[in-house]
Amino acid sequence: MIAAVAEAPGTESDRLIGDGLELPWHLPVDFRRFKTLTTGHPLIMGRKTFESLLHQNGGPLPNRENVVLTRHPTRVDHPGIHVYGSLPLALEAFADAERVFIGGGAGVYGSVLEDGLADRLELTLVEGEFSGDTYFPPYRHLLEENGGPFELAERQKHPAADGRPAFRFDTYVRR
Repeated sequence: MIAAVAEAPGTESDRLIGDGLELPWHLPVDFRRFKTLTTGHPLIMGRKTFESLLHQNGGPLPNRENVVLTRHPTRVDHPGIHVYGSLPLALEAFADAERVFIGGGAGVYGSVLEDGLADRLELTLVEGEFSGDTYFPPYRHLLEENGGPFELAERQKHPAADGRPAFRFDTYVRR
């Protein structure tokens, strides 16, 4: 799984990931990391997340398989996009891929975490309070420090700069 998540425990912003079709923040370093990690791999996302990508980027993400989950396949009419009615069908279609990324949204993330399907969490944790309407599912109970199966493999901190909030890249792997 790959996600950028607000980290503001005890506030309404905690676990925020979206605001309509927009991200609550603009972090170019995070965009570069996302591109580096996902290029060449299938990226599975829900229909609303795909619509957000179209809104923000003007089209599907290049150099990777854009895989959209929807119960209404006729709503996704874009050339070169793989559309599936369920997560199991999408995962089965790309079972031979070296790595498959789950890129949102909230419902897809929730299903993957609930069903124990993720073996790695690539999280960008953004400090501060933001406004928005879409939240990452509860996940901290899955981290090793809370008795869960995911241990921290790598951490890279970035201080606040140029009007942008502090954030860090955390990579967790399933033990």
